Amino acid sequence: MKTFATCWVLAALLVAAPARAAGGPPPAMKALMDHMARGARASKVGDWVTYRMDGGGARVHYWRMAVVGQEKDRYERDAVWLEVEFGTHPAMRSPLGQMKMLVALGEEHPARHAITRLIASAGYGKPQEYSQEALEHVLTEQRNRKTEDDEPRPSAPPRGPPPTPVVRAGKEARLMTHAGTVTAVPVEVVLRSTVLKRMWMSREIPVIQLAKIEIPGIGQSMEVAEYGVDAKSRIRMPLPNEPQIRMEYAEQKFANLPWAQAEDEAEEESP
Repeated sequence: MKTFATCWVLAALLVAAPARAAGGPPPAMKALMDHMARGARASKVGDWVTYRMDGGGARVHYWRMAVVGQEKDRYERDAVWLEVEFGTHPAMRSPLGQMKMLVALGEEHPARHAITRLIASAGYGKPQEYSQEALEHVLTEQRNRKTEDDEPRPSAPPRGPPPTPVVRAGKEARLMTHAGTVTAVPVEVVLRSTVLKRMWMSREIPVIQLAKIEIPGIGQSMEVAEYGVDAKSRIRMPLPNEPQIRMEYAEQKFANLPWAQAEDEAEEESP
């Protein structure tokens, strides 16, 4: 089965911020938006997966990702509807946040964003769609921030070549998870003698084929809790006459989502 992406999107969700923000999860909203803005890969409508995030002193949280539809986007590209829910209950009872985005299939286009529609809600709030102007603004801000982060910064003269992480893959074996036993390939990312990440990839897990990931340095892990191929849309589409999120409120709305607030808390507590 082909995937939306590699396991790195889940790795980004897990390590995008320190685990110090015990009041909330890592800043997954912005990490996921940044990743999906690069385009989606082929996946089957109905695929869904729920992950359990634990460790680092934070409360256990769950993420659910589901492919719930396919259609042409405003540029007549093939695109899929991806729903993302976040909460403290595996069945997403009273979710803390929900997001629904229409993402073009294929690679990132240099002049067009892959995400062409975005609906979001926090807590008991009604789902609201971003206007095209507001969505373009948010995605452009995300792209500009990413570019700035990638630019080299002045530093002291190097004393030698920096160490390069090494990726080691093991043999396919059976792995016990919260969702049952699956066949998975273990992968380690090692810097010198330190294991930065341990990941287990499995073709049996839909959407992104990640079974488990561990970050030993911060004591966090994410493991598949449930998965299936019968997903139905659970996020209501706003009616045409309902108010949209306009540009003047877009950044404020984006910052008020639970996952974005967690990022702000983490940044404030980071040394």
